[in-house]
Amino acid sequence: MIQRKQTLFLIVAFICYALCLFFPIATIASKTMGGDSLLYNLGFVSGDQGIVFAATCLPLFILLAVSAVLTLVTIFLFKNRKQQLNLCSIITLFNVLWYVDYALMLFGIVGLPEVNGDMSIRFSACLPLISLILVLMARKGVDDDEKLVRAADRIR
Repeated sequence: MIQRKQTLFLIVAFICYALCLFFPIATIASKTMGGDSLLYNLGFVSGDQGIVFAATCLPLFILLAVSAVLTLVTIFLFKNRKQQLNLCSIITLFNVLWYVDYALMLFGIVGLPEVNGDMSIRFSACLPLISLILVLMARKGVDDDEKLVRAADRIR
């Protein structure tokens, strides 16, 4: 049902996930003479090398893509509120794991061997955080609906 507020929250969260998949999440300022590189969820784009798919970026892409798909699935499970609650919790876990992996890359613990330089955050790295907040708001809305249904069943 589109008129439920949690459905609207999940739709906006899905849009944020989709945008984050296609926009760069970091800029890598090169320490050498090469130009700056843009880091995406699936790899990076370097001025002299072109598009390079990096295996260290693959977990970022997988976590974000699975979160987007689960958000889309959660929208259509409006008749099964308990399953919606569980999926919102799983989406939250994947979001937190995405930020853990992103922080590991940002602080250089898990580095890109192909690129040497300092990473700086781009705006699109904030989109999963916005999605996380929206998913938590949707989870609260689903939980409130579940409590309302249980209260209505008690009255009968």
